[in-house]
Amino acid sequence: MPKDKKLVNFSEDHELNNRLRRNNKRQTEENRQKLKNIGDKAKKQLDKTRLTHEDLDKAIEHNKEKLD
Repeated sequence: MPKDKKLVNFSEDHELNNRLRRNNKRQTEENRQKLKNIGDKAKKQLDKTRLTHEDLDKAIEHNKEKLD
């Protein structure tokens, strides 16, 4: 799998919706914005500029209560 496929593109709603769907969360504008915030915090914690889908799924797991 090419490296680009493993990285989350936070500017693409369909990618954010995919992560929400896989984590049994609603695919709403509000949840996408919350997911962007969760992603920003995860980037800082992991000292990364880009997150993999796996990184974001772990961050979602730690922040499930913040998403509908």
